[in-house]
Amino acid sequence: MLIEIRNILFNEPEINHIARLYSKIWGTSAEEFLIRFKRHATYPGFRGIVASDGEEIISLAYGYTSMEGQYYHDLLKKSLSTTEQKRWLADCFELVELAVDPAFRGNKIGEAILSEITGQVMNETAILTTQMDNLPARTLYEKLGWISIRDNFVPNENGKSYVIMGKELKD
Repeated sequence: MLIEIRNILFNEPEINHIARLYSKIWGTSAEEFLIRFKRHATYPGFRGIVASDGEEIISLAYGYTSMEGQYYHDLLKKSLSTTEQKRWLADCFELVELAVDPAFRGNKIGEAILSEITGQVMNETAILTTQMDNLPARTLYEKLGWISIRDNFVPNENGKSYVIMGKELKD
């Protein structure tokens, strides 16, 4: 199986396909994802990567420079100590989404797409959140050098607990 990893093409068919993939994986509304994705695509430092098997988009990763005044940046800041804020948020790429079609998991696609996107950014650090109980994702991130910064981060009213993870991108 030949997998192509490339930057997102910002055309309607591709963006709609990405939204359907996201909806399939997370069981959420494609329309809500599209609204959020299109807003995020306007943020400074936006990067978006997809993996394709030649016919279908099977994986997605995207993020942007995390900045004061952005919803999630401000939530993260409230949960981190002053020292952690300076280390992790001062020049940070915020990985918003990493999603791999379940039919293609276990083929190192998540690893490849995550390495590609973090290799493209010029920020000093990267930060992400994932569910505390999402052990496959946490294992992947740890394998690629991400560390746990804060456990039991609860970003919204659904009450689900997340872990904040970070990675130094520059030596």
